[in-house]
Parts: sequence; structure tokens; C-alpha cells
Amino acid sequence: MLAAVMVVEGVLRLPDSEGHIDTGWGLYQSLAKNCRLHLLSHTWTEQDIAIWLHKRQITGHQSYLHAPEPGPAGRLEALHRVRAWRIGALVIESDPACATAELAAGWNTALITSALQGPRPPSTEPQAIRPWDDLAEDVERQHDLRLTPHTPEHR
Repeated sequence: MLAAVMVVEGVLRLPDSEGHIDTGWGLYQSLAKNCRLHLLSHTWTEQDIAIWLHKRQITGHQSYLHAPEPGPAGRLEALHRVRAWRIGALVIESDPACATAELAAGWNTALITSALQGPRPPSTEPQAIRPWDDLAEDVERQHDLRLTPHTPEHR
């Protein structure tokens, strides 16, 4: 059975708000019925998120993961605790920088964007086009990561 990790902020809940995102709520309901769904947040404790979910009658996930800090480092640290799930697991993410880091670490990642979050200011830095060979190398490296046994001696 597929395991999925849904980031709460930006997918299920509006960042810096008590409000939920309807699209994320619908996705949560579908995933909770069809896979082992786990929630991840850096903002709230397990007790805080339990209260927020209970108020909205959102039930069905397996567990809650707390990221120690926002951003890619915190997400990866939380995901590292469930390292054995990496093969076949899906991370549902709202932050492009976090999604990039998760992909680089070998996680299958779905990036969800929401118009409710508002447009992000355009980057002032020029975006370089990555050469095809670099992309192909990344795909091969991720494939190799998925095939690597995840036992204590391989860490």
C-alpha cells in the first residue's frame, strides 16, 4: 500500500491562518481512504494539529511528523525519521524549494500550488536552463537511491 506524506502548510491549511484549503481537504480525504497518509508540519505541535483537524472533522491519517524548522532542512530531517518509506512513498509538497530538496534526496514528490496563497514575487535572479545531461544524471542518481538498501550499514 502506498504511503503518502502531506505537508500541512500550503496543501491542507493556509499558511499563517486557521483556514483550510478545499483542494487539499479533498486530496486528504481521497488519500486517507486509499493509502497510509501521514501529515507533516513545522508550525504546530502534534496536539495543536490534532485540535485543528478535530474541529474540521478531518480524520483518517496514520501519524503526524513534526519538522523542527521551516524549509528544506526541516522537511528532510522529519522525512529522514521515516527513511524506510522512501521507496514507493509520495511527499505532497507546497514549497518548490522543499520539493527540489526532497527530489534530490530520492523522494517521489508532488508539488501542489494554490491560488489562495497568492502570487509569489518574481525572482530577480536569472534562471539558468539546466543542461539535459545534468537532468539525466539526476534521474539516474535518484533511481540508484531507490535501489539502495536502506539499512543501518548503508547510512
